[in-house]
Amino acid sequence: MRKLISYFIKYPIYANAIIIITAIAGILSFTMMPKSFFPELPPNKIYINVSYPGASPQEIEHGITTRIEESLNGIEGVEEITSTSSENISNITVEVGAGFEIDEILQNVKNSVDEINSFPKGAEKPSVEKQKSRGMGGMGNMVGYYALTGPNDLFLLKEKSDKIEKALLNAEDISQIQVIGYAPIIISVEIDETALLRHNISFDDISNVIKQSNIDISGGSVKTQKEEIIIRSNNRKTSKEGVENIVIIANKNGDILKLKDIGSVNLEFSDIPMKSYVNGKRAISFLIKKTPEEDIKEIAKSVQKYISNFNKENPEYKIITLFQFADMLDQRIATLSENLILGLLLVLIILGFFLSFRLSMWVAFGIPFSFVGMIAIGIFYGMTINMISLFGMILVVGILVDDGIVIAENIYAHFEKGKSPMQSALDGTMEVVTPVFTSVITTVFAFSTLLFVGGQMEMMQEMAFSVIAALLFSLIEAFLILPAHLSSKSVLEKDTTSYFSKIKDKVEERVISMRNAYTKLNTKFINNYRKHVWTPVLLIIIVIGMSASGLIRYTFFPSVPFNEVKIEFCYKPGEREFRTENFLWYVDSIIKDYNHELIERFNDTIFTDVSLNIGFTEDLGVSGSHAGGLRLAIKENDLISTIEISNELQKRIDPDSIAMMEKISVGGFQQFGKAVSISLQSENDKELNNAANWLKERIKSINMVKEVMDNAGVGSREIHIKLKEKAYALGLNQANIMKQIRQGFFGEEVQRLIIGRDEVKIWLRYPEKNRNSIDDLDKVKIKTISGEMYPLQELASYQFKRGKVNINHINGTKEIRVDANLYNSEFSADVNEKIEREYLKIMKNEFPQVTYKIMGQAEEAADSGRRLGIAFLISLILIILTISLNFKSFYQARLILMVIPIGLFSAILGHGIMGRPFSTLSVWGVIALIGILVNDAVVMLDKYNRNLKKGMAMDNAAISAGKSRFRPIILTTITTFVGLFPLILERSFQAQFLIPMAISVAFGVLFGTIILLLYFPSLIMYFNDLRRVRWWLWIGGETPPTKMDVEPITKIQMRQINIEK
Repeated sequence: MRKLISYFIKYPIYANAIIIITAIAGILSFTMMPKSFFPELPPNKIYINVSYPGASPQEIEHGITTRIEESLNGIEGVEEITSTSSENISNITVEVGAGFEIDEILQNVKNSVDEINSFPKGAEKPSVEKQKSRGMGGMGNMVGYYALTGPNDLFLLKEKSDKIEKALLNAEDISQIQVIGYAPIIISVEIDETALLRHNISFDDISNVIKQSNIDISGGSVKTQKEEIIIRSNNRKTSKEGVENIVIIANKNGDILKLKDIGSVNLEFSDIPMKSYVNGKRAISFLIKKTPEEDIKEIAKSVQKYISNFNKENPEYKIITLFQFADMLDQRIATLSENLILGLLLVLIILGFFLSFRLSMWVAFGIPFSFVGMIAIGIFYGMTINMISLFGMILVVGILVDDGIVIAENIYAHFEKGKSPMQSALDGTMEVVTPVFTSVITTVFAFSTLLFVGGQMEMMQEMAFSVIAALLFSLIEAFLILPAHLSSKSVLEKDTTSYFSKIKDKVEERVISMRNAYTKLNTKFINNYRKHVWTPVLLIIIVIGMSASGLIRYTFFPSVPFNEVKIEFCYKPGEREFRTENFLWYVDSIIKDYNHELIERFNDTIFTDVSLNIGFTEDLGVSGSHAGGLRLAIKENDLISTIEISNELQKRIDPDSIAMMEKISVGGFQQFGKAVSISLQSENDKELNNAANWLKERIKSINMVKEVMDNAGVGSREIHIKLKEKAYALGLNQANIMKQIRQGFFGEEVQRLIIGRDEVKIWLRYPEKNRNSIDDLDKVKIKTISGEMYPLQELASYQFKRGKVNINHINGTKEIRVDANLYNSEFSADVNEKIEREYLKIMKNEFPQVTYKIMGQAEEAADSGRRLGIAFLISLILIILTISLNFKSFYQARLILMVIPIGLFSAILGHGIMGRPFSTLSVWGVIALIGILVNDAVVMLDKYNRNLKKGMAMDNAAISAGKSRFRPIILTTITTFVGLFPLILERSFQAQFLIPMAISVAFGVLFGTIILLLYFPSLIMYFNDLRRVRWWLWIGGETPPTKMDVEPITKIQMRQINIEK
């Protein structure tokens, strides 16, 4: 190593070459590196969907869901299977375990599902596909939300939206678009019963005629001597006119009866209630997504270019950008870049005051050099420019200069001894190569295990990579580039003439006086080290006291407000869409009034766009005429949070309206899962429902709970048909009677046609006026086998019941999920603890057949805690091994690890000072903090060992080690704290989940390193006493061994002497 450093000092052009090569590689990588909002993670879910039109949840469960679940048993790599059986459809989600290849499991799942040959008649072919992308809270692959408004004609809007979708997909950058806002198009064939009776035909007759007439059939070919001519019946009609002219009956006398003669044929949107409004206008919405390889910025650029041209060329239409992650990414990159640049400038200024200006320039140069180097290799790792990787860069700013400060200070100290600049650079670097390398490697190990943490926290791997890569490049800069450029007299010599030098001299005087004061204090501490070694216990007592009094709170995850408020709700199934739409317009009026109040209050517009959706919800997972949702987009501001807005809106909604809801949720996006989520499982339906209702009532009584809901609920009102004896006497049964009723009231799919970009069903049924009352059902004529017709009321009786809206399973067992939203989700840990302590254990006794599992944020926090615990343990082992090998002593490695509790309690204290709860995210910062504190302890202990080698007494060696490390530790503390503090004060919602980590590092360094300066020298002395006692007890003798006898450096020297003999 000495030869290599000497070579670079002798020929600094090689150091410049490394700088140039790294800069070119870094700049090229930066231009090619994709940008995304959050890191995108590999998919880990497989979705299976099976449609069965007209089937009840019970039919779906028994006929489809259970069979698929059973077929998936035994597939290796399947971690969890969840399913929902609802009206017309079965949805099954397969979660793949970590470490398994999803494509391989996808193929196994497809094979298992394909082998099922006992699905009910009428069930469609299962759709099996894997998750396309995975990110934080499902946002990883989202580009933005857009809406098309225009004429109040849905067909015109759809026609235009089809052209927009096609044009956008033809763009090179865009591959995924989801269009929302209208029901599927059908060709509705409606025939009343009178016409059927008059012509003595049935729905089956009409269905068969359409199927046999509206077809294309190849009839072979005619092979003439010149050519082969294909024979084809090109008779498939895809227009309304073509379908209504299909001949149903043709008599021998030449009379023909066409479909239009007995009923109406219309091209229309199906009865599925699905509407969207934006800012009061009917709209069609577009959700644009991306693959992991695509660049969010490039996609957004293409979309905005198209929107700009479209709005100019189509004045009667308008595309509105409701939300675009690329804009937010620009804001966040700008914010974090400003924090980064501000941190760099502050670091440079501080270094300039503490060191010579030219010296500080080269020390600070290690920061941009390390970042450029990190980006250069980041592209090969698959890194993107995102919130997490940028935070890693901010986090490491203060750490990067630590090794540079140690080397620069040591080179300067050798120069002051009268050595030449080149010799000073060589000797000064070589003297601290080992401790600097060890200190950086320990930090690398602290972060390296985080590269393998999975689960929700897997997205933080890019932060760990950016820190590790930057630290490794900082070693190149510190060992090769920095000595090469500090081997110059002009850099090392003090500037004594400028105005800045005079200010610096005053700062230097103050630093020296502070160091002298510290040395005096440290000397007193060491003289009474057996008493003062317990000083850090005061910090621990303070933190415990603040925790007990509630000044420091603990939570699973911080409450992070999003840039929108969502209001989602559902009535009891069966409620018509008119009522759902009326409630949405009522809430819209509340928002308008509240918006005017906020404008008057803040003199600024807070709300930007309001979107209404009827027929479906995003978070509640409910669809149908009884469900709806409202999305309120909010401009990023420092005036009022979305949490405050959502709580205020809920207060303004009439309590009587809320009381009539089956479910309602008012709040923002929850990145880390539900604040409270309890999974209840049992095969006993009655006991499961009773347990869910019992638990919901008790959770509602908790003050912090805003709303409680479950994923079960009652279904639509149902008419249960029971046949009379007369029906059986006429040769009828349940199947053929229900088939005739179903054909008229639900309808029958006759054919599927392709019209443009749409798959259009020909749907045969009664006219709407003949299927909208109970009387219509009574009057339905049922045809017997002999052709006689009887009213249904003569053949059957019926009663009204409530069905089930959903039947949920988890790993094959029936489940009801009880969820709760809180006024402040930061109290989720307290609420979950209360529920488990006071309710769940009692519930287990009340309902013995019901088991429970706590999910949501509590489950995510437990999973993250377990993974972080394993990562921390591995890091600890690697750090101990590294330090032990460096000092050739396991004893001194244990001594250094005593700084870890200081860091933890300092980080917790920092959260109390800033008024933020300590969360799972804070733990990530603690792991980074440990690396910094271990760095300082390693270099201080190395200086102590070198002092002993020089023949110093133990107490003087400890005092001198503290004194020599005073300036570098203070510099590291100030640079790290100042570099992170702008981020801690950041108000934007995207930075909120990074702030707990920043607080842990900043305040942990601030308090931890100050305590380290005062406590570690005394700890060295105290550990020496403990070692002497242990040796004396083990070896025996009349007198204990001396202090120097038990020091590792003495043992090493004795072994060296014995070898040389």
